[in-house]
Amino acid sequence: WIMRPGADVGGIGMGLLRMVRPWNEWLIVWGYDIDNPPPALTDEAAAAIVRDLVGDDELDVQIDSASLWTVNHAYATRLSVGRVFCAGDAVHRHPPSNGLGSNTSVQDSYNLAWKLAAVLKGHAGPELLDTYSDERAPVAQQIVERANLSRDQFLPLFEALGVVGGDEEGISKALHAARQPDAAGAKKRRAIREAIELKHYEFNAHGVEHNQRYTSAAVIPDGTVETISRDDELFARPTSRPGAKLPHAWLVDDKGGRISTLDLVGRGMFSVVTGLAGALWADAADTLARELGLDLRAVVIDRDAHDAYGEYSRRTEIDEEGVLLVRPDGYVAWRRPGGAADITEATRQLREALTLVLCRSA
Repeated sequence: WIMRPGADVGGIGMGLLRMVRPWNEWLIVWGYDIDNPPPALTDEAAAAIVRDLVGDDELDVQIDSASLWTVNHAYATRLSVGRVFCAGDAVHRHPPSNGLGSNTSVQDSYNLAWKLAAVLKGHAGPELLDTYSDERAPVAQQIVERANLSRDQFLPLFEALGVVGGDEEGISKALHAARQPDAAGAKKRRAIREAIELKHYEFNAHGVEHNQRYTSAAVIPDGTVETISRDDELFARPTSRPGAKLPHAWLVDDKGGRISTLDLVGRGMFSVVTGLAGALWADAADTLARELGLDLRAVVIDRDAHDAYGEYSRRTEIDEEGVLLVRPDGYVAWRRPGGAADITEATRQLREALTLVLCRSA
């Protein structure tokens, strides 16, 4: 972000310069007054904006493309009607704050794709497709609201720097005041620091994405209550509770290389994740894969990859003989903290869980 005196156009206040490819391809975002007709964005006009923002009147600029856009604040509460399913910008439009656009669109597609595949292959009932809206519509609302709030949270910084109003002299006065060794200068510096701290919710907000939770027929709750001990937007809360993404933990493969728990699941398959003491669950998974014709794999920690750092055991929240049923999109659908009495019991419990998650008839 580049502060440019006199840049308070259309409420932007700053210009954005982002590298696309090192070191000669860049993206620039610049504001215009939406109360007036859109500007004629010729290559010459765009090049002038680039030179002005960078601060070099002699800069050699080649414009590859230019377009006009306005900030959106819109999300759908239903993502499908009948045989029509929508994803991406069609159902959540917002400014680029927090960098949520492409990630969320890919997640929409992944959520829908495995469910469509399961229904078309006859592995799941058609009701499974209803869970697409149940799970992704709340996420659409969340990321649209967060992105727009992050944009609005620039205002305290603009006010502290004197940007509001677009007066170049006002900006100079504000910056001069921030350098003075007096009470007014201390107050100005404190306002600037507080405004910058607020931007952690845009640039360092791990919880905004990592703490998304699903509630639908494709998730079987286990009756536990998730505890929130720190700011839910700033800090990620890894958990294996049903409806959460499988926690990332570094493991070590047989060649001594690091591999994430997330790389052991997914790829279009359901996964049964357990520990060395949970062999019954792995055997049950093999039995049900053949019986139901499902793409179902067994992942045994400390057999398929080693919990050398203890990260998995700290984050999994179940015993070594317990089990997680992980969907093709990496979300936990069902869990049991302990082991089963025998292979018959393990197979029965896992079959019931798959029947519910896939919306199959019993």
